[in-house]
Amino acid sequence: MTDLPTMEALSREAAAVRERVPAEEALRGRHIALYGTGFLGRWAVDHLRGAGVEPTICFDGNPSKQGGTFHDIPVAAFPDTSGALPDAVLITARHAVQSIAPMLDRHGLSACSFDGWYVGHRFPQFAALHDALFTDEQSCQTLRAVLHAMLTGDLHPLSAVFERDQYFCLPHLLSPGEDYYVDAGAFVGDSVERFIWATGGAFKKIWAFEPVDRPFQALTARTERLSSEWALNKGQITPVRAGLGAVNGQSTAVTDGGHMQSAALTPIAEGAVPILALDDYLDGQPVTFFKADVEGMEMELLAGASRTISRCRPKLAICVYHYPCDLPDIVARIRSYVPDYKFALRHHSSQQMETVLYGWIE
Repeated sequence: MTDLPTMEALSREAAAVRERVPAEEALRGRHIALYGTGFLGRWAVDHLRGAGVEPTICFDGNPSKQGGTFHDIPVAAFPDTSGALPDAVLITARHAVQSIAPMLDRHGLSACSFDGWYVGHRFPQFAALHDALFTDEQSCQTLRAVLHAMLTGDLHPLSAVFERDQYFCLPHLLSPGEDYYVDAGAFVGDSVERFIWATGGAFKKIWAFEPVDRPFQALTARTERLSSEWALNKGQITPVRAGLGAVNGQSTAVTDGGHMQSAALTPIAEGAVPILALDDYLDGQPVTFFKADVEGMEMELLAGASRTISRCRPKLAICVYHYPCDLPDIVARIRSYVPDYKFALRHHSSQQMETVLYGWIE
């Protein structure tokens, strides 16, 4: 098994990141570049602009993107021979940090991953989660492996904390025969089917929310099959073609590379994809288990489910890997509704994805 980093080692890694690239206030007015124009890049631009930092160029290895713009920022190949080298580069291409970073180093650039930069300058906040929030050792080990991946781009420790059976790996989160299950980001129904197997087909109700048309069609076909195979009552599973957000409205779906698994909704109220607030949709109906993987809209989803969470106090399985702020922000949001929640953390991939926060009331 790969040795897991200690908190002391992670603290040193965070200090090294802070030495390479300073915090937001020191980046204002500087020539700052992003490397990568995908999902995390979109959030990084919004975060930096919100802090008064305007990125001046984006690098991307995809020739089809070079010469265009990304959120009104010019996109170029690296190195960009048409202008001066940037003062610092933040790498948002998570999958390629360990190959991109040495290349930038060879050009004498101050560079690190955007995830590492974010965590490095907020390390005490993450250390507090390790020391005070989680009470089981597996959660602490998982957090250390995830933080190491974010700070360094090295994914090897993630294999040491890999846990199978995503969303249903903690037996005390299931109540066969009693659960009212909300699946937010149901995709093609894979997690619906695994929930049914985990409960032996004994549950009260499933609501499965999926906003994108092609996966929703697959979800509908799958739930029809499952209803027949498990001899379920009519209406026991309800597929809903909608995303869950803070308020009812409309949005658009964006994918990177055309992959339906990563289809994300824009937070602006436009387009043809319906968005629902869970509180309004359920209108007082009970929920006992709430799973969410909504491609970065978890905070908006929680805002629209505040009354349901406060009233029902459901068991939770919430993805916390889309943005570097997810874990502390989502914990704080849930506890603002119900301070008594207990939490565990598990990781379900060998990559920097599928980290899930589990919550329950004892």
